[in-house]
Amino acid sequence: MQPVHVLVVEATMLHPDKKFTAALETLTQQVVASASEMGYEPQRLPIADVSEEVIDAAYRAADAIVIMGGDDVDPALYGGETDYPERGHHVTLADERTVALIGRAASDTKPVFGICRGMQLLNVAHGGTLIQHLENSGDHRFPPGPRWDEFLPHPVDLEADSVVGKALGTRVAAIESSHHQAVAEPGEGLRVVGRADDGVVEAIEHETLPQFGVQWHPEAPNSDADELSKLLRALVALRA
Repeated sequence: MQPVHVLVVEATMLHPDKKFTAALETLTQQVVASASEMGYEPQRLPIADVSEEVIDAAYRAADAIVIMGGDDVDPALYGGETDYPERGHHVTLADERTVALIGRAASDTKPVFGICRGMQLLNVAHGGTLIQHLENSGDHRFPPGPRWDEFLPHPVDLEADSVVGKALGTRVAAIESSHHQAVAEPGEGLRVVGRADDGVVEAIEHETLPQFGVQWHPEAPNSDADELSKLLRALVALRA
Protein backbone atom coordinates (compact mmCIF):
# COMPACT_ATOMS: atom_id res chain seq x y z
CA MET A 1 0.00 0.00 0.00
CA GLN A 2 1.36 3.43 -0.95
CA PRO A 3 1.90 5.88 1.95
CA VAL A 4 -0.44 8.84 2.26
CA HIS A 5 1.41 12.12 1.71
CA VAL A 6 0.01 15.03 3.72
CA LEU A 7 1.17 18.53 2.73
CA VAL A 8 1.26 20.91 5.71
CA VAL A 9 1.12 24.48 4.38
CA GLU A 10 2.34 27.34 6.55
CA ALA A 11 2.74 30.98 5.56
CA THR A 12 6.39 31.65 6.32
CA MET A 13 9.23 30.75 8.65
CA LEU A 14 10.64 34.27 8.31
CA HIS A 15 8.05 36.19 10.31
CA PRO A 16 9.43 39.43 11.84
CA ASP A 17 7.88 38.57 15.22
CA LYS A 18 10.10 35.76 16.47
CA LYS A 19 7.87 34.97 19.45
CA PHE A 20 4.87 34.57 17.16
CA THR A 21 6.95 32.41 14.83
CA ALA A 22 7.91 30.16 17.74
CA ALA A 23 4.26 29.80 18.79
CA LEU A 24 3.23 28.84 15.25
CA GLU A 25 6.15 26.42 15.02
CA THR A 26 4.83 24.49 18.02
CA LEU A 27 1.44 24.10 16.35
CA THR A 28 2.88 23.03 13.00
CA GLN A 29 5.15 20.50 14.66
CA GLN A 30 2.12 19.00 16.41
CA VAL A 31 0.32 18.46 13.09
CA VAL A 32 3.44 16.91 11.59
CA ALA A 33 3.93 14.65 14.62
CA SER A 34 0.30 13.55 14.67
CA ALA A 35 0.31 12.78 10.95
CA SER A 36 3.51 10.76 11.35
CA GLU A 37 2.12 8.81 14.30
CA MET A 38 -0.89 7.88 12.17
CA GLY A 39 1.36 6.41 9.50
CA TYR A 40 1.07 9.29 7.03
CA GLU A 41 4.06 11.03 5.45
CA PRO A 42 3.85 14.77 6.18
CA GLN A 43 5.77 17.46 4.30
CA ARG A 44 5.99 21.03 5.49
CA LEU A 45 5.67 23.85 2.95
CA PRO A 46 6.40 27.46 4.04
CA ILE A 47 4.64 28.72 0.97
CA ALA A 48 5.97 32.30 0.90
CA ASP A 49 9.60 31.21 1.36
CA VAL A 50 10.02 28.88 -1.61
CA SER A 51 9.85 28.98 -5.40
CA GLU A 52 6.80 28.20 -7.51
CA GLU A 53 8.62 25.07 -8.68
CA VAL A 54 8.95 23.80 -5.10
CA ILE A 55 5.26 24.51 -4.46
CA ASP A 56 4.27 22.65 -7.62
CA ALA A 57 6.36 19.60 -6.73
CA ALA A 58 5.00 19.51 -3.18
CA TYR A 59 1.43 19.82 -4.42
CA ARG A 60 1.86 17.05 -6.96
CA ALA A 61 3.23 14.70 -4.30
CA ALA A 62 0.41 15.43 -1.85
CA ASP A 63 -2.62 13.24 -1.33
CA ALA A 64 -4.21 15.72 1.09
CA ILE A 65 -3.46 19.24 2.30
CA VAL A 66 -3.58 20.93 5.72
CA ILE A 67 -3.46 24.74 5.80
CA MET A 68 -2.20 26.11 9.08
CA GLY A 69 -3.07 29.24 11.05
CA GLY A 70 -1.12 32.47 11.41
CA ASP A 71 -1.50 36.12 10.51
CA ASP A 72 -4.58 38.05 9.40
CA VAL A 73 -5.57 37.37 5.79
CA ASP A 74 -4.74 40.28 3.47
CA PRO A 75 -8.06 42.18 3.12
CA ALA A 76 -7.30 42.94 -0.54
CA LEU A 77 -8.22 39.32 -1.28
CA TYR A 78 -11.80 39.71 -0.06
CA GLY A 79 -12.54 43.41 -0.47
CA GLY A 80 -12.07 44.26 3.20
CA GLU A 81 -11.00 47.53 4.76
CA THR A 82 -7.26 48.16 4.96
CA ASP A 83 -7.55 49.69 8.43
CA TYR A 84 -9.42 47.85 11.17
CA PRO A 85 -9.12 47.34 14.95
CA GLU A 86 -6.06 45.35 16.02
CA ARG A 87 -4.93 45.04 12.42
CA GLY A 88 -2.37 42.26 12.23
CA HIS A 89 0.59 41.57 9.97
CA HIS A 90 -0.21 40.33 6.45
CA VAL A 91 1.89 37.85 4.48
CA THR A 92 0.37 38.73 1.13
CA LEU A 93 2.43 36.37 -1.00
CA ALA A 94 1.52 33.45 1.26
CA ASP A 95 -2.16 34.37 1.08
CA GLU A 96 -2.15 34.69 -2.71
CA ARG A 97 -0.29 31.43 -3.20
CA THR A 98 -2.45 29.55 -0.72
CA VAL A 99 -5.68 30.77 -2.32
CA ALA A 100 -4.31 29.59 -5.68
CA LEU A 101 -3.39 26.22 -4.14
CA ILE A 102 -6.92 25.81 -2.77
CA GLY A 103 -8.30 26.56 -6.22
CA ARG A 104 -6.00 24.01 -7.80
CA ALA A 105 -7.02 21.42 -5.22
CA ALA A 106 -10.67 22.15 -5.99
CA SER A 107 -10.06 21.46 -9.69
CA ASP A 108 -8.31 18.20 -8.84
CA THR A 109 -10.73 17.26 -6.00
CA LYS A 110 -7.74 16.93 -3.67
CA PRO A 111 -8.78 17.09 0.03
CA VAL A 112 -8.07 20.30 1.95
CA PHE A 113 -8.39 20.96 5.70
CA GLY A 114 -7.98 24.54 6.95
CA ILE A 115 -7.17 25.46 10.55
CA CYS A 116 -8.00 28.98 11.86
CA ARG A 117 -6.44 31.28 9.23
CA GLY A 118 -6.48 28.21 6.98
CA MET A 119 -10.27 28.08 7.23
CA GLN A 120 -10.47 31.80 6.52
CA LEU A 121 -8.33 31.37 3.40
CA LEU A 122 -10.54 28.49 2.32
CA ASN A 123 -13.53 30.79 2.56
CA VAL A 124 -11.80 33.63 0.73
CA ALA A 125 -10.64 31.26 -2.02
CA HIS A 126 -14.30 30.55 -2.81
CA GLY A 127 -15.30 34.22 -2.82
CA GLY A 128 -16.33 34.55 0.82
CA THR A 129 -15.66 37.43 3.20
CA LEU A 130 -14.35 37.82 6.72
CA ILE A 131 -15.31 39.64 9.87
CA GLN A 132 -12.19 41.74 10.33
CA HIS A 133 -12.48 42.16 14.08
CA LEU A 134 -14.84 40.43 16.45
CA GLU A 135 -16.26 42.91 18.93
CA ASN A 136 -16.71 39.96 21.26
CA SER A 137 -13.20 38.65 20.58
CA GLY A 138 -12.79 38.15 24.33
CA ASP A 139 -15.01 35.07 23.90
CA HIS A 140 -12.56 33.59 21.41
CA ARG A 141 -9.13 34.63 22.64
CA PHE A 142 -7.46 36.40 25.52
CA PRO A 143 -7.17 40.18 25.05
CA PRO A 144 -3.84 41.56 23.83
CA GLY A 145 -1.29 41.42 26.63
CA PRO A 146 0.79 38.87 28.50
CA ARG A 147 -1.51 35.94 27.61
CA TRP A 148 -1.79 36.63 23.86
CA ASP A 149 -0.30 33.24 22.94
CA GLU A 150 -2.69 31.21 25.12
CA PHE A 151 -5.85 29.55 23.87
CA LEU A 152 -9.32 30.19 25.25
CA PRO A 153 -11.55 27.10 25.64
CA HIS A 154 -15.23 27.28 24.75
CA PRO A 155 -17.89 24.91 23.38
CA VAL A 156 -18.96 24.48 19.77
CA ASP A 157 -22.00 22.91 18.11
CA LEU A 158 -21.47 20.95 14.89
CA GLU A 159 -23.87 19.71 12.22
CA ALA A 160 -24.35 15.94 12.53
CA ASP A 161 -24.06 15.34 8.79
CA SER A 162 -20.83 17.34 8.37
CA VAL A 163 -17.29 15.98 8.08
CA VAL A 164 -16.34 17.60 11.38
CA GLY A 165 -19.55 16.55 13.12
CA LYS A 166 -19.10 12.93 12.07
CA ALA A 167 -15.52 13.02 13.33
CA LEU A 168 -16.08 14.80 16.66
CA GLY A 169 -19.79 14.62 17.46
CA THR A 170 -22.37 17.39 17.48
CA ARG A 171 -21.20 19.14 20.66
CA VAL A 172 -17.58 19.62 21.68
CA ALA A 173 -17.38 20.97 25.20
CA ALA A 174 -14.02 22.73 25.00
CA ILE A 175 -12.28 23.67 21.79
CA GLU A 176 -9.12 25.81 21.92
CA SER A 177 -9.54 29.22 20.24
CA SER A 178 -7.30 32.19 19.52
CA HIS A 179 -8.64 34.53 16.84
CA HIS A 180 -10.13 37.97 16.30
CA GLN A 181 -11.31 37.38 12.74
CA ALA A 182 -13.89 34.91 11.45
CA VAL A 183 -16.01 33.92 8.47
CA ALA A 184 -18.67 36.50 7.56
CA GLU A 185 -20.32 35.53 4.25
CA PRO A 186 -19.55 31.93 3.22
CA GLY A 187 -17.96 31.50 -0.19
CA GLU A 188 -19.68 29.85 -3.13
CA GLY A 189 -20.49 26.22 -2.40
CA LEU A 190 -19.52 26.49 1.27
CA ARG A 191 -21.88 25.93 4.16
CA VAL A 192 -21.55 26.72 7.85
CA VAL A 193 -21.46 23.49 9.85
CA GLY A 194 -20.29 24.71 13.25
CA ARG A 195 -20.90 27.68 15.53
CA ALA A 196 -19.88 28.87 18.96
CA ASP A 197 -22.59 29.69 21.47
CA ASP A 198 -22.39 33.38 20.45
CA GLY A 199 -23.03 32.49 16.80
CA VAL A 200 -19.49 32.95 15.49
CA VAL A 201 -18.74 30.51 12.65
CA GLU A 202 -16.42 27.75 13.86
CA ALA A 203 -16.54 25.24 10.99
CA ILE A 204 -17.31 25.26 7.28
CA GLU A 205 -17.26 22.69 4.50
CA HIS A 206 -17.83 22.61 0.77
CA GLU A 207 -21.07 21.06 -0.43
CA THR A 208 -19.48 19.08 -3.26
CA LEU A 209 -15.69 19.31 -2.89
CA PRO A 210 -13.51 17.54 -0.27
CA GLN A 211 -12.68 20.77 1.56
CA PHE A 212 -13.47 21.77 5.15
CA GLY A 213 -12.11 23.93 7.92
CA VAL A 214 -12.31 24.72 11.62
CA GLN A 215 -11.73 28.10 13.23
CA TRP A 216 -10.21 26.69 16.39
CA HIS A 217 -6.89 24.90 17.00
CA PRO A 218 -7.20 21.12 17.37
CA GLU A 219 -3.39 21.05 17.39
CA ALA A 220 -3.16 23.30 20.49
CA PRO A 221 -1.40 21.78 23.52
CA ASN A 222 -4.55 21.53 25.65
CA SER A 223 -6.88 20.20 22.95
CA ASP A 224 -8.35 16.75 23.40
CA ALA A 225 -5.65 14.25 22.53
CA ASP A 226 -7.75 12.55 19.83
CA GLU A 227 -9.25 15.65 18.23
CA LEU A 228 -6.50 16.35 15.71
CA SER A 229 -6.04 12.72 14.72
CA LYS A 230 -9.78 12.34 14.12
CA LEU A 231 -9.80 15.37 11.84
CA LEU A 232 -6.71 14.21 9.95
CA ARG A 233 -8.32 10.81 9.48
CA ALA A 234 -11.47 12.51 8.19
CA LEU A 235 -9.35 14.53 5.75
CA VAL A 236 -7.57 11.50 4.33
CA ALA A 237 -10.88 9.64 4.05
CA LEU A 238 -12.08 12.31 1.58
CA ARG A 239 -9.66 11.17 -1.11
CA ALA A 240 -11.42 10.19 -4.32
